[in-house]
Amino acid sequence: MSNTRLALIAAASAVFLTLCDQLFHVRTETLVYHWDPQIAGQTILVPLTFLLATVAMLDVIRRVQAVKPRSPTALGAIGSFGVVTTAYLLSGLVDPELSVAYALLLLVGWGARVVHRDERGTAIAAAVMIAIGGVLGEAALSAIGEFSYLHPDVLGVPWWLFPLYLHGALAVRDIAALALGDAEGQELRPTVAAPSA
Repeated sequence: MSNTRLALIAAASAVFLTLCDQLFHVRTETLVYHWDPQIAGQTILVPLTFLLATVAMLDVIRRVQAVKPRSPTALGAIGSFGVVTTAYLLSGLVDPELSVAYALLLLVGWGARVVHRDERGTAIAAAVMIAIGGVLGEAALSAIGEFSYLHPDVLGVPWWLFPLYLHGALAVRDIAALALGDAEGQELRPTVAAPSA
């Protein structure tokens, strides 16, 4: 992976996820930050947290990806990004009483997405590692007082957080594969059918 492209993806992700956190979780009172200084209800450490989390996700994907996956299309990567963004939005709108139901819905949706992948085994391995790391990371940050979910279910986080990370892992993998290219450093481009003779 190119360090420059890795840094650009991580920085763009940090900005986007900070905005999503503000709109989808802070303003909906899904969580509250406790550490100062704050801007608009978020500790100023939020972008750094998301930057480090994205770098960690990209590293897990790079280490787990044993073989070159089928080249993603730009449309596929955008669709994957749209799915996780929608899931993130809905996580802030879902009634806390429906946390388990929403978690199961996300899990079923993730399973349907994974089953259609050529690189199913590595996609599952990377996503599960990222989801476990994400949940434990957020649980640790909550335990030391950076923030609190207003309706936690287990380890200080909602049930839907684990499957939300599963979807996020697929999106990060698709975007990284499209933007960063394969192990040889070649660009992965959208697949274009050859004209028939």
